[in-house]
Amino acid sequence: MGLVIIFVGRDSYVLNPAQRAATPYTYDLVAWEATNFLSKWVHKLGDALPWNRLSDDDRLRQVDEYFALGDEAADVQAGLARAASNGERSVSEVVRLENELDRIGSRREGLRKDVEETIESMISSVVSEDGLGSFGDLVFPPVDIRLSSPPKLLVTSPRGRIDRTHDVLLDPDISVQEREELEDELLNDSNLSALVVRIGGVATFPASLPNDRPLQSTLRTSAHEWLHHYFFFKPLGQNMFDNDEMQTLNETAAEIAGREIGDRVFERLGGVVEADREASKRGSEDEAGFQFDVEMRETRRRVDELLGEGRVEDAESYMEERRQLFVQNGFFIRKLNQAYFAFQGTYAESPTSVSPIGDQLNSFRKLTPDLGTFIREVSRIGSYDAFLDKLTRLERGAVTSP
Repeated sequence: MGLVIIFVGRDSYVLNPAQRAATPYTYDLVAWEATNFLSKWVHKLGDALPWNRLSDDDRLRQVDEYFALGDEAADVQAGLARAASNGERSVSEVVRLENELDRIGSRREGLRKDVEETIESMISSVVSEDGLGSFGDLVFPPVDIRLSSPPKLLVTSPRGRIDRTHDVLLDPDISVQEREELEDELLNDSNLSALVVRIGGVATFPASLPNDRPLQSTLRTSAHEWLHHYFFFKPLGQNMFDNDEMQTLNETAAEIAGREIGDRVFERLGGVVEADREASKRGSEDEAGFQFDVEMRETRRRVDELLGEGRVEDAESYMEERRQLFVQNGFFIRKLNQAYFAFQGTYAESPTSVSPIGDQLNSFRKLTPDLGTFIREVSRIGSYDAFLDKLTRLERGAVTSP
């Protein structure tokens, strides 16, 4: 997810309904930047000192340990949940597991800054090889990430149509009950469909990324957020919020290119790039059993149809029925509503999207000779019409990059 902050005069600043309702939970972005921006660069400077430099082998071992500890922490958390459910019979086990979780967390925190530096360096190397360095091998903007707990995101949509109207960053520790209460308040008081979602990252600087994802996912997301930084200085990013098409174009381009960059780094770290486990789980139309993508596309199609007929309550009842079907088949969706589709539909490769931009951008990528050309060409696009025109010329073999 990309983030653009617009400063306006106090006299003209009026809170929208989502901002008013979310006031008790609003994420303090300024405090986060003040804390993390300086500490990141202080660490970078310290890392540059000869006596602090680590060998490449040591850095790779740190990366392996950091993500192995993440897997270990997930197992401990699962055991903790089981032990806690047994009440007094497992008090000592709960204490032991909590101590173990603290130990793992402390060790991961000790590794974190060096691991961030290694990921940044390797992504920088890949994008520089693709000719995206601004001054020789120097990449601008710098790749800069922070493995932490990103904020949650409150998304709203009108009930009568699927349209992403308001986004508000929320405290990452907001509870499920507080999310439900906030969503209900916006529904009852402002007649808005609302959903609090977990996001993969925020393109602050440094970019804020989850610290509990596997290595391959972390690399992809790191590259995705760097691309938002890169696009910010280009027409694609500067016109991102002109309309829904431009926002979808920006997000989907970052998704496609970020995935490719992240996978190349993953292979250099010794990983084997395979089909996404989640995508494999969802299945394809040719496979037997419950097929997530097929069922979700059908759900979106029917919801659009009902809303187009003005049958809002019928659409909402239908979405709840479908949500229960997904849960029964192992896809634990907390709430399926207009805001869910408004958020997920921003990513055009998602089965929740009705946008043609995903297929169009994938065609665009196939018609460019390499990743660097793809990123440079798409970054220069300032409107959806310009994108369609460039795609048409690519299909005709008429585009030549300078």
